Amino acid sequence: MSETSPTVAAAEIARLAGVTRATVSNWRRRHTDFPAPASGGTETRPVFDLGEVQEWLRGHGVQSADSPVQRLRSLLRSEVDPETVPALMGQIGDDSSPVHSAVSAAIGAVGIKQTLDVLAERGLDAVPSTGVYPTDSPVAALMADLLAASAAPPPSSVLDPACGSGTLLIEAARIGATTLAGQDSLPVQAARTATLLRSELPAVSVDIRTGDSLLADAFPGDKFDAVMANPPYAQRDWGADRLALDLRWEYSVPPRGESELAWVQHAISHLHPGGTAAVLLPPAVASRTSGRRIRMELVRAGALRAVVALPPGASTPRQIGLQIWILRRPDRATADDSILFADAARLPNRGDTQPDWQVLADRLTGSWRSFDHGDTEAATVADLTAVVRVTDILDDDVDLTPARRVRAAVDTGSVASSAHAAVALLGEHLAELRDTAVTLEVWPAGSGTSLRTATVSDLERGGAVRIVSTPTEPAGSDAPARPVLSARDILSGRGPTGLSGPGVQVSAELIREGDVLVSRFRDDHGAAQGARVAEGDDVGAVPGAGVIVFRTDPDRMDPWFFAGFVGSPDNSAAMVGATTIRLDPSRLRIPNVHPADQKPYAEAFRRLHRLRVAAVQTADAAQRAADLIGTGLTSGALEPPVKEE
Repeated sequence: MSETSPTVAAAEIARLAGVTRATVSNWRRRHTDFPAPASGGTETRPVFDLGEVQEWLRGHGVQSADSPVQRLRSLLRSEVDPETVPALMGQIGDDSSPVHSAVSAAIGAVGIKQTLDVLAERGLDAVPSTGVYPTDSPVAALMADLLAASAAPPPSSVLDPACGSGTLLIEAARIGATTLAGQDSLPVQAARTATLLRSELPAVSVDIRTGDSLLADAFPGDKFDAVMANPPYAQRDWGADRLALDLRWEYSVPPRGESELAWVQHAISHLHPGGTAAVLLPPAVASRTSGRRIRMELVRAGALRAVVALPPGASTPRQIGLQIWILRRPDRATADDSILFADAARLPNRGDTQPDWQVLADRLTGSWRSFDHGDTEAATVADLTAVVRVTDILDDDVDLTPARRVRAAVDTGSVASSAHAAVALLGEHLAELRDTAVTLEVWPAGSGTSLRTATVSDLERGGAVRIVSTPTEPAGSDAPARPVLSARDILSGRGPTGLSGPGVQVSAELIREGDVLVSRFRDDHGAAQGARVAEGDDVGAVPGAGVIVFRTDPDRMDPWFFAGFVGSPDNSAAMVGATTIRLDPSRLRIPNVHPADQKPYAEAFRRLHRLRVAAVQTADAAQRAADLIGTGLTSGALEPPVKEE
């Protein structure tokens, strides 16, 4: 600890005075008597003596918002090294120094938990935490409630191998656990959790240890009634090479890119036979190709009992819908023959980004309770849950995404009206298709004269066209979710069907109105590559893999003219490759035509595009109508028409 006086930054002065940082900046410019910066800061982030600031605020009639918490923050920043915070947490109650006294005062003002949060802020300074997210309290409570609703007896002992701030272990105590164990790789988090649990739960046995649970398991060989975990996501250095022969990998060795499935097997390894684990995971774990073998073995062995998909926004990171995997260490030779899938994405919400947690928790725990007690009929809830046989899951992909498994139950009262509405919509699309086709009936014969062309490379040099660079990088945890347009979307004539998410490789360049979008690959039938001009839902989307974006100078090159000739047979030379046929955009050839003469061609290509879109929409409407009528006939909601004699 330092012998210097406590210092505060501009942000802390703003909190003291109850103003904005901009106001503090104005004070510094307008008042010559404002305290001069103290040593220890930088030119861009100066610090000031706390006592001088408080005196200045009083002298200028500014009511200080000073509080025990604010004083503690100031002392921590000026006098406490982040590495010493874990020891400070273990010395609560000791008033031998000003910092210790400030800790005691803060506890008296706001309680132990909030004080530990303030201490942790300092302890976590400059600590990288990529892939680590706090467990939101409602999600932690739901995970605990799912454990409590299991057919197994309520857990007495619970382990959290990535305990963070202790949220999950607090919930474990709420449902009756009397022995709590945890481990975290960060000393400040381990100390924070241990101090909190011992203060809040004096009657509970608490054992919190420091270390990386995968690389240095602090509880080797120990078994627990339950495990709750929100492990780090997408770890690159989790120890794949060093742990290749680890005995925890009962369900196959996790590949380097499957750190989450290493955590899943770590959780199972610490369960008593029949014990249950609830693990919070990102949705990609349910479907990634590299994890197929482990998913298959988990399903075959009966170790995976349920997959619960939470709606996006339910927990951090809020851009994706996380999943709760419920696992059980098999305690008998015969594995269970079904798995429960729950998709909570369409449950009612309160009108903001959060779901109605009371409704969500009641429905999910009720369904899981019924399933785990053997009542599969009661566990199946229309449009929410599905009980799926293991034999139906063990296909080539072993995709455990709940949305693929949950199907809405047939509502005989609405099938007939839905079918009639689908037939009416089909009629509208057929009429639109006929109207579009009418505009294409008359085509004057051409002269047969070949048009002089130039390559896109030449047009780029002349400034008429530009190939937009779309380098990708992983999206950050706070990046907004955006629609992603794929090459297949272009080939099928549909709008963007993908969605970006944290960690996903995306381009920072978004699609603009008027951009020419081209698929780099041929379609499945070997036809020319698809191309269209961006409009509607395309605008603002992220160009996905296999999408080339051209941006034309509209005064020299009409985008529809350019898009139409991209698919010309003359451009077959731009397609390269033997097995995978792809487009070399620089080799495309576009006619040299005066801008005024491009307009008729552009209009014609636009009409052809509308015809293709109308055809796709009509086909989709026909499929929808046929499916509804078929469902109605097989469920008894509809009867076949009787032909009158």
